[in-house]
Amino acid sequence: MSGARTVIVTTKNEGPFLLEWVLYHRLIGFDNIVVFANDCEDGSDKLLKLLDKEGVIRFFDNSELSDDLPADPQNRAYRRAFEMDHVQESEWVLVIDADEFFNIHAGEGRLDDLFAAVGEADVISGTWRVFGNAGLVEYRDDLVTQTFTRCAPVDRQVSFRHFGMKSMFRPEPVHRLGIHRPFLKGRYKKPEGGLRWVNGSGVDVTRYYLTKGWSSSPATVGYALCQVNHYMIKSNELFLMKRYRGTANSQDQDRINFDYYDAFNSNHVEDRSITRWSDAIREAKEALIVDHPEIGKAHDKCVTFFEKKIGALIKSLKKDDPEVWEKLIEPKSLRASIDADVAWLKATPPLRQKVQERAGPKAAETLTDEDDAPRWLADLRRSDYRRGFYHSDDKFAAHFAERERDVLMISFDNLSNVNDKALSREGWGYSFYRDHKWSHLGIMSFEANWYRDPRLFDWFEARVADGAFNGFGKVVLTGTSMGAYGAMAFARLFKKADVLAFSPQTSLDGKLVPWETRFASGRKQDWSGRYRDATQKLKGCGNVFVLYDPGFELDRKHAERVKGANVHHLKTWFSSHKSALFLRRANLLKPLVEAAVAGQLDEQTFYKLYRQRRSLPWYVNGLTDAALGRGHHGLVGNVANVLEREGRVHLAKSVRQRLTEAD
Repeated sequence: MSGARTVIVTTKNEGPFLLEWVLYHRLIGFDNIVVFANDCEDGSDKLLKLLDKEGVIRFFDNSELSDDLPADPQNRAYRRAFEMDHVQESEWVLVIDADEFFNIHAGEGRLDDLFAAVGEADVISGTWRVFGNAGLVEYRDDLVTQTFTRCAPVDRQVSFRHFGMKSMFRPEPVHRLGIHRPFLKGRYKKPEGGLRWVNGSGVDVTRYYLTKGWSSSPATVGYALCQVNHYMIKSNELFLMKRYRGTANSQDQDRINFDYYDAFNSNHVEDRSITRWSDAIREAKEALIVDHPEIGKAHDKCVTFFEKKIGALIKSLKKDDPEVWEKLIEPKSLRASIDADVAWLKATPPLRQKVQERAGPKAAETLTDEDDAPRWLADLRRSDYRRGFYHSDDKFAAHFAERERDVLMISFDNLSNVNDKALSREGWGYSFYRDHKWSHLGIMSFEANWYRDPRLFDWFEARVADGAFNGFGKVVLTGTSMGAYGAMAFARLFKKADVLAFSPQTSLDGKLVPWETRFASGRKQDWSGRYRDATQKLKGCGNVFVLYDPGFELDRKHAERVKGANVHHLKTWFSSHKSALFLRRANLLKPLVEAAVAGQLDEQTFYKLYRQRRSLPWYVNGLTDAALGRGHHGLVGNVANVLEREGRVHLAKSVRQRLTEAD
């Protein structure tokens, strides 16, 4: 499951809503959907087994108690989930409930759009938008996301409980799963641990959550890029079913009482943003049922259970508590409730936002007392190295910190950073270079333009001509993907500079690379004139290291264009287009850069270091995929044997299972 995007959910008696929930999260980019269910009466366990059989989800019955696991089903499921190899080996993991939908505003609403907008991050926390009943009493078998469109506002805090958050994270820094946030390993709890935690606007909120915190606040809330639609009430009939069911981590019915209903039946404003997926969800559901009629029948049985149970609950409520029955079932009371929410909204002043929104380049950018100073500015003011500058232009910026003069690192941001409007933004690799006391020039792009900016050309050439970067013992230019193009293209400005280019593009000029079909925004740029082809004039450089996966065709074609006696092709097998991330996960990126700076990096040194890749599940799974694809089943069996001898039992079991399925 290398590179998988995993979502983990616990459920009990929520059968009628499962197909919508599963298909929606598949549509936005989750490819490993892990569902735990316990003590189901409505037939949802049968539906989930069928979905598991067809490979749509992974289903685990979580009803059984265990002496060594928590008693409540939700935390029991999380403990079991985090021991699973396919979860540990995921690129991203989201923990969420079956009445919550991860709603992405960035781009077309998919995970890739969010990751591109957020940039480098280890945790992304979306804040709840609590949705009410939208004035509806009856239950009908239709899309929850299209039926309920009234919710709490984003600019006012109805209550602190409305600001609960759900978090998506990379597994490596995480010690255990939690309902709202991951709990971090010890070294990542420290400010110097290097972890980056962002909110739903992509703003860095790391300092607030390293050790505790389950909700957003006026100081940390943000909705510009993503939110979590939380359908806590649905229709009033469905609220009665929720009360009957109890919560996923409690058997206490009284927790879901009518105070709960009043607190979370939020109908202040309308939000239809998630309904752009309605047609796609319906089409996916119809196609699934046409191909697998038994899934449709299992869904219908869940619906029938709800309809019968709701009828019995209403009858009992009318008899035992006619006042509450009238409140929930009589339509006249519903309109009054919505009017009261709207009136509260008009009478309540908006929050004073304390963090910067990042809705896009045209969003208002205001400095408040709560904005963090960027670390490069703090270092220039308060460290022993106070010489440097910051230059800002329309489409790029550069910050320079002069430290020891033995080494100057010049880094270029990659595509995922271009939408980062946070004041705390810094150049790629800043902390690493600072820790080594290397001088650093960080080039930051504000557009996905592959640094095709004549004003950047002019600025860079003028600074070099002025001698701003003279006198350094070694100059190393580095970047990944778009940033790697920048590193190679501008290396010609520095005599004998070394280059570290991870998964680079050499050009996006259609005449030079007609086979390149990625990066539409980059290919639209003007590729005439200066720096058109990053492979040109590299002969005057020092060592040029090109790191790429030879099995990833488009990256390989770019790498093959880089030629010369000073060029070193370093192959990062099975890394796909993420060679730098792959090396970082294998704890190889830092020693590789250190070796390059020390003048000790060559092919022999690299491949000796690269042996450590064998400890990375990402690599093991990539090797397994390749071997199975070529019919080398014996090799896969040998891999499983080696893993067992090393004590990596879970990974060995996963490899053997895939071998069994392929036979």
